[in-house]
Amino acid sequence: MAEFPDHPFWDFSLEVYMSEGVGAVCLKLQDAHELDVNVLLFCMWLGASGRGGLSAVEMKIVTGAVQEWHNEVVRELRAVRVRMKSGIASAPADLSESLRQRIQKTEIDCEHTEQLMLVAAIKKCSDDSRAEDARLLDAVANIAEYFASFGGTASDMDRANVAHMLGVVFSGQAGDVIRDACKKL
Repeated sequence: MAEFPDHPFWDFSLEVYMSEGVGAVCLKLQDAHELDVNVLLFCMWLGASGRGGLSAVEMKIVTGAVQEWHNEVVRELRAVRVRMKSGIASAPADLSESLRQRIQKTEIDCEHTEQLMLVAAIKKCSDDSRAEDARLLDAVANIAEYFASFGGTASDMDRANVAHMLGVVFSGQAGDVIRDACKKL
């Protein structure tokens, strides 16, 4: 069995996603726009890590690199797992739940694979001299570019949800600074 290589993007994603309320916020954004949470996290990571912004062309490269994998593997596994959550009458509940948990583990491994695909799609070097406020603006610009790439329009609720996530990522920034930055979505 192949081992996943260590990567700071995966570590970043786990830390952010496991923070208070972020998982729920990600699901709200996913459900509202059918967006790919991995791409959303990638947009944040690029900015937060000093790797800067993505142009429209770069966003197309990034989303194109994972589109088939995300749609045909990750979403399909998620659909099976979610369907099994409520149980299937003819299947033994204990076996069904055990299988559902294994599918969830496989789904997470597929998400991990997708994240490695995102990183491989575009090489951006970190600029450690980039100030935190500039990193925040880069992250917001990346998210705005992601929304634009699928024709999405951010609602006030979307901006609040993104601001919550960015508050975790940029914990040193004041909440009003983050909310003001999110007005650009």
